[in-house]
Amino acid sequence: MNELIDRFNAYPLGQKVLAVFVLMIGILVGFLTLVHRPMQDEIAKAETRRSELQRELGRLKEISESRAEVVARLNDLERQLHIAREKLPESAEIPSLLQRIHNQAKTAGLEINRFRRNEDVASSDFIEIPVEMELVGSFDEVANFFYFVGRMTRIVNVKDINVKRQTSGLVADGQLQVSARATTYRWKAN
Repeated sequence: MNELIDRFNAYPLGQKVLAVFVLMIGILVGFLTLVHRPMQDEIAKAETRRSELQRELGRLKEISESRAEVVARLNDLERQLHIAREKLPESAEIPSLLQRIHNQAKTAGLEINRFRRNEDVASSDFIEIPVEMELVGSFDEVANFFYFVGRMTRIVNVKDINVKRQTSGLVADGQLQVSARATTYRWKAN
């Protein structure tokens, strides 16, 4: 090593400066080529990846917000479907319907003389379920019954209403004898 230093000292000062300068430029070029440029490439790739991830994050946030809207809309549609199924169920549910109508008549104070289910009538999307009924009561009781039936969740139409004053012996007593056809519906399963 001393021999190398002695040889270096033997050169004139200009050559020594030039040799040190060339050596420094070589070190700088080597550093730029071997260390700095690969780091710059990695930084550029990392920046590109970061911007891609930020775009992906934005897209996922939009999807998340959209998902929340879709879930809220789906819940609303399920609620509406539940209400629609109550109004127009897929099964006849006649025993429970008759019980509800019977309870409405009793609540209104009516006497039920006849309740008879007729044959179902099919249409394109639904099936009509007609029920013949005969009721006896005052005008207010009959009006309240029809009001209660109209307020039921299930769709029930009352048609062909025939009202007569009931007589006991030779005198009319103020009671009405009402015969009518109540029709409810169910969804026609395909």
